[in-house]
Amino acid sequence: MFRWPVLLVGLGIVAFAAPWWNIPRDQADSAGMLAHLHALFVDADLLFDDDYAKLRMSPLFAFVTDEGLVSNHWPAGATWLQAPGYALGVAASKVLAGLGIGRDDPLGVVAVLGVRAWAMLVLAGMTVFVARFATAGQSDPETAAARRAGLGVAAVFVVGTPLAYYAAESPLRPHLWGAAVCLAFIGVWWKRSLGPPMARTVALACLAGLATYVRPQLAPIWLLVVHDAWDGPDRWRRIAVSGMVFGLWPAAHLRTQLWMYGEQLGEYGGSVSHHTTYFLTSTHHGVLPWCPVLGLAAVALGWAVVRRQRGAWLIVGLVLVQIWLDGGMRAIEPRTVLGTRTWAGGVSFGPRKLVDVLPLLLPAAIGFVDEVRRRGYGWALAAIAGLLCLPTVLLLASAWLDPDATTGGIMTSTEYVAALQRPFDGAAWSKAWAQRSLPVAVALVVGAGVAVVYLGGVALWAWGSRRGAAEPETRLRSAPVVATMSLLVVHGWLAVVMMRSDSARVAQPGRMLEAARRMTPLHYATVRRIGAHHAQLRAKLGDGAAPPH
Repeated sequence: MFRWPVLLVGLGIVAFAAPWWNIPRDQADSAGMLAHLHALFVDADLLFDDDYAKLRMSPLFAFVTDEGLVSNHWPAGATWLQAPGYALGVAASKVLAGLGIGRDDPLGVVAVLGVRAWAMLVLAGMTVFVARFATAGQSDPETAAARRAGLGVAAVFVVGTPLAYYAAESPLRPHLWGAAVCLAFIGVWWKRSLGPPMARTVALACLAGLATYVRPQLAPIWLLVVHDAWDGPDRWRRIAVSGMVFGLWPAAHLRTQLWMYGEQLGEYGGSVSHHTTYFLTSTHHGVLPWCPVLGLAAVALGWAVVRRQRGAWLIVGLVLVQIWLDGGMRAIEPRTVLGTRTWAGGVSFGPRKLVDVLPLLLPAAIGFVDEVRRRGYGWALAAIAGLLCLPTVLLLASAWLDPDATTGGIMTSTEYVAALQRPFDGAAWSKAWAQRSLPVAVALVVGAGVAVVYLGGVALWAWGSRRGAAEPETRLRSAPVVATMSLLVVHGWLAVVMMRSDSARVAQPGRMLEAARRMTPLHYATVRRIGAHHAQLRAKLGDGAAPPH
């Protein structure tokens, strides 16, 4: 039965998600991801030259490959997850065009605001999930104290990490979406009794594969699927099935990349230098200066290992692998397939390349919170966590006030301190609010769309409850069917758009030659600037902050 608290919570979520201010401009990653959305769901091809032209954003790293195709090396896994928000934004742009506001442009700001609204809804759902997950993980889950602990863990998870930034300010980048899939994965993995063994394995493998399709560096989490299958019946059959299901997801990215780059794809390799100390400690988007509460999560991981928590050693290993990968850096040559060129992740909010894997820390954090509470020091832990979240909150506000100064440029200790102080400047707030103002109609139209999405979700949940499908154990039985259908949709549609792209190239033989004339020189110029950027890193942060000359 529908209850008033559900309506009140819904109104709060709609207010939270509606675009009451504009999104600042973003960089090459967002151009590539937005091009994916338009190419896959509007143009139904993967040629990208027209998409980049309509973006009016510089596709900094796009060029025409040896196969005669415009490059776009970003995986499209997040694109499928962003699609509902993009549809919401496109629909809102058409409604607003009918009201005489803006242009009916699917690559305009309203379409991006739709993705942002959807991202904020997803973040709200993640917050609720973590709160319930953390509450259930307490030794006294039915008590008010356990619920407060669950809410505390959820709050720290959102505002003590870059998650809030990548939902509100940079929703086109893949990191929020990778974290959402990882969160679903760790929720299923942690509850060992969930579902029949084979259905559970398929669900875990599907989520691990989708996470890898979003961010290829997440591939090692498949080892947790193996770990789960190893503890149960029919282990070898489950491991074999999990490997097949898992591999079909990143194969969707690999097939488009092979089609686009051909033999040039081998240039993903190259000499990589690792800058792990800088990645962890530098004021230039380092983990601990930007997200100091993750130091507390490291303590929790150590506690989980000592207490022999399920899979603790494996999770520690996976987190260390992610840190090692994220600290990598290599030089880029003209007309190569781009990989990691800076450990700081370019224009970013803190350690953005670590965001996707943060849900792996939750089991240890939840157990650690419960242990501290049972010993009577829950209040002290809450106070410490709150203080450790404060720098991240200040930096988040600073990034909203002045994105160029906070998430762009090189952050020495001087710039870092200035960013922490910026939220206390009243003039900065007035200026930022004026720059980000939107017509009220835009917020109301997109907010109405968010309300429809939310109410539709509530209705589906109520319908599922009446049919007895609300429990995860019941829903998990359908995992093989859902996985099969999802893979058929993704691979089938990719086959269609690739064939359409090849047909368009044959019909317009001069199109890619013109694209090469316009785009490849800009790519060369961009790559030539990377050396100067690395020199600045070395000059401002130390010789180890960039690859050798």
